[in-house]
Amino acid sequence: MTRKVAVRKKISRGGVGRKATTSGMLNHLKNKHSEEYHKLVPTLPKGRETMNQDTNVSNKPSTPKNQMTLEKCTEMNKLWDINDPKAKKYHVLIAEMIALDEAVNIVERAGFRRMINSALPRHNTPSRPYFSDNVIPEIYRKVVKKIKSLLSDTDYISVTSDMWTCLHNHNSFLSFTAHFIDREFNLKHAVLSIKHFEGQHTAGNIAMSLQEMANLWDIREKIHVVIHDNGRNTVRAVSDAELASARYFIHIIQLIVNDCLKVQLDMTQMIATGRRIVTHFNHSGTAQEKLRSIQKDLDLPQHELVQDVSARWNSTYYMLERLTQQKRAISVYLTDCDIANLTAAQWELLEHILKLLQPFEEITKLIVPDTLAFLK
Repeated sequence: MTRKVAVRKKISRGGVGRKATTSGMLNHLKNKHSEEYHKLVPTLPKGRETMNQDTNVSNKPSTPKNQMTLEKCTEMNKLWDINDPKAKKYHVLIAEMIALDEAVNIVERAGFRRMINSALPRHNTPSRPYFSDNVIPEIYRKVVKKIKSLLSDTDYISVTSDMWTCLHNHNSFLSFTAHFIDREFNLKHAVLSIKHFEGQHTAGNIAMSLQEMANLWDIREKIHVVIHDNGRNTVRAVSDAELASARYFIHIIQLIVNDCLKVQLDMTQMIATGRRIVTHFNHSGTAQEKLRSIQKDLDLPQHELVQDVSARWNSTYYMLERLTQQKRAISVYLTDCDIANLTAAQWELLEHILKLLQPFEEITKLIVPDTLAFLK
């Protein structure tokens, strides 16, 4: 009796490792072991039961090229390190936003963090102290370096300086802003300092601060003129600091117009009455809501009334102008209110004053483009 000896046969897998396929094995089963092949077919993925001999010579990997590996997938879900270059890029952008919008606490607010987590899931936003102690100071150093380079490349610098008191905390500040023309004849501006001014506002103290700020930026010998307001202490301070002096043209206009508005009793009474009307609406949400309803009924612009500021004559102009625009709505509202309305003679006087002050308002806008910013 002849005995059959099993022959071992190698079956090609089309490659090694990730390039290997199972097509050769399937073809072998189909051709040599049909019974086992038909048992296997129902368990194969759709399409694999029709593989022929040509498929086993393919060198394509079984995993699609665009399929992410487990390693990459894990890496994508990791937060960036705080010193990662990609993270630092966004640190700087957030810090610049804080500096421009004056909102350093925004990085700790829920709405901001929710937005960042959605837009940049890998960015682990640092705390407010990190920005205050690291990112913002670094930006400051870069800006200082750039400005010093610009200042060193010009021969003459004009400076504007002003002192004011913050209404919120009653602290006083002294500003020091440089204006110059670079080598390409481009006009440049740079706020060199806004100093918290402590102590009495004497000419000596102001002069010392001006000298310190000029020396800090090494521009004392380049200062062509210091432009300032008409305050006696400021005028004396610039002289004591041995700097050339010039007074704000716009501040002179301010003084002239203010004096003119106060010269006649009828004018001051009219302005005082208009101011009381505006104050009433600004202090009452119900009054504002009712005024908006009247404006809508009369088909008038739904603008709020403007409260003037004593330091800006043109704010009084805008207050009177807005009163004129809303004359009908105001008159309707005041019929059922204890607040006194302007008389017919006062409304007429108001219109004449606006015509008289309009040229001064135009000059103010040309010289100080941001004069309307507080109305927006």
